Amino acid sequence: MMLLDQPIEINDIVAAPAATWWPLAIGWYIVAIVVFVTIVGTIVWSVRAYRKRRPRRLALRQLRQHPPQTLSDVTLLLKQATLAYLPHERTLSWWEFLSAQLSARQQRRYQPLLSALCEVSYQPIAEQQPWLEPYREFAEVWLKRALPLLNKQQQTQPKEQGDD
Repeated sequence: MMLLDQPIEINDIVAAPAATWWPLAIGWYIVAIVVFVTIVGTIVWSVRAYRKRRPRRLALRQLRQHPPQTLSDVTLLLKQATLAYLPHERTLSWWEFLSAQLSARQQRRYQPLLSALCEVSYQPIAEQQPWLEPYREFAEVWLKRALPLLNKQQQTQPKEQGDD
């Protein structure tokens, strides 16, 4: 047993240093990198999508601000918007091309109009006037639904002979 009369040598109590938040654990670095890559990827994707839809936005704006006066004006507007996405060779059979870009339901709805427009487009302007408003409405629907063309749609379009 120990005698209490003799002094005992005891070391001082040393408190542990306070825990700091720096440097972070490796998991936090991984989380930060994933968040950064996600934000950058979202921004890049958004900018590309915005730029890809620019011809469509311009065509819709022109259609609304400067209503076409003839069927050829509407056709010209649609062709300009389409040529921003596809080469000229893919749009040679124009009326079939317009119809092919729509859903089956919309094709059934607009097929009579497109057939009539195919015939009327070569008539004098006075005979084209009754068809102008339905064609303008079709153009607005087509620009909203069909553009920008999906890669699958672009690949399924028939190529002309000699396109290699």
